[in-house]
Parts: sequence; structure tokens; C-alpha cells
Amino acid sequence: PDTPLLTTRALEVGHLGRALLPAIDLQIQRRSFWTVVGRNGSGKTTFVRTLLGLQPPVRGAVERAPDLRPCYVPQQAALDPIVPIRVLEFVRMGLLERGRLAGPPRAEAIATARVALDSVGVRDLDGRLLRDLSGGQRQRVLLARALAARANLYVLDEPTAALDAAAEHDVLELVSGLGARTGAAVVMITHVVDEGLRRANRVLLLDRDHGVALTGTPAEIAGAPALQRLYGPLGTGAGPASPGPGAVR
Repeated sequence: PDTPLLTTRALEVGHLGRALLPAIDLQIQRRSFWTVVGRNGSGKTTFVRTLLGLQPPVRGAVERAPDLRPCYVPQQAALDPIVPIRVLEFVRMGLLERGRLAGPPRAEAIATARVALDSVGVRDLDGRLLRDLSGGQRQRVLLARALAARANLYVLDEPTAALDAAAEHDVLELVSGLGARTGAAVVMITHVVDEGLRRANRVLLLDRDHGVALTGTPAEIAGAPALQRLYGPLGTGAGPASPGPGAVR
């Protein structure tokens, strides 16, 4: 179908009835790749959580297609490193539907999980404990779990946070191929602005301090004064500032 997966109408996001940003109107089309950029504390995570229905909007609405099957991939920091779960079981859990304790038959689920691990190059890690993996390995496993879920919308929250340059590049390559491989839409929050714009076909720029919520093509956003104000000329390696006291992601 040609209907968008998600449409926001005058959507204001925030907490306790207080909006962080101006109203946002956008459509997330099937097979599109959205990059969401902005400094730490600009409301990026709050926006995507509202988009997915994980928290209510302050005002406005989110319309979701009846066949929407979202998969949210959180930051690595959201994973509890104490949980003694092995990689294969962690990826297999991605096949469980929200609110249900049962998924596909175990043999089928394991086979699907192994294919997903193989597709991101970490099939040999299936028996390892998740907590024992390096940052790059763990991020690949998170992506494998997302692939196993067979979603039609993947929302990734800072998939390269805390990775070294080599692992960051590898993970971004995997993320870029996610939509092409699955036919799904991708929404990626990232601090790697140059790369995020290069890989997207639509961009959402958020700047809570200056009341900006701007959508456009990568070329439009790259040339926007609001982006230059935040990051300076692209290609300089400039990154987002650290969040101040009480900042909201």
C-alpha cells in the first residue's frame, strides 16, 4: 500500500503537559530513511518515543498505519549488563510480539535468529553472553534482533554511541542497508551528523533551545542556518554539546 506508516499532525512532544518543541508535521513513508539530528537534550528520544506510542503527546496526534510493525532499538546504555542472557536467546526474543509470551515455534525462531546474526556478521557469537561483548559486537547483536523481528519500521536511537571510529563505520553501513534488505522504513537518531545526512532521504532537525523542528531533504537541512548554528560547517568533525542540568534527550 502507498499509505504512510506514520503521520504526525501538529504533534507536540514533552513531559507533564509541557512541550519541548514546536509542532511537528511529517509523514514517514514506506522504504524511507529518516535521520533525526540535534544536540543532546533537544528532545530526539522524546520525539521517537511519542511517535511509537511509548509516551503520550502533549498536543496533536500520531496516525499509524493498520499494518505498522515497529521495532525500537534503544541505546546500548539501556541494556542491563548484569542480565546473563546469551546472544542467540536475546535475538530470538526479538520475535516475540508485544504483550505476548509466545512467538514462532522454538526451532523456527532459532533458525531465524541465526540467519539474522549471520546477516550482520556475528553468527559465531551466538553462544556468548551479551554482557561479555564489545560495544561494536553488542550493537551488531541489537541490529540482528531487530532484523529477526521482521518489522516494517525500525527506529534506532544512537546506534553508534560509544563506538570507536571503525565500529561506528561498520554499524552505519549495516543500518544503511537495513531498509534495502528488508523493505522497511528506518528512523535513526544520530550524533554523527555528516554521515546521518549522507545516508538519509529525509531529515528532522531539532533544536529545543531555539524552538526549531525542521524537516527537509538532506541538502535542504545541510544548508539550513539552524544546522550551521548547531554544528558549524559540516565536515569539521563538530559534535553535539554535552547536555546541561536537567536536559531531556
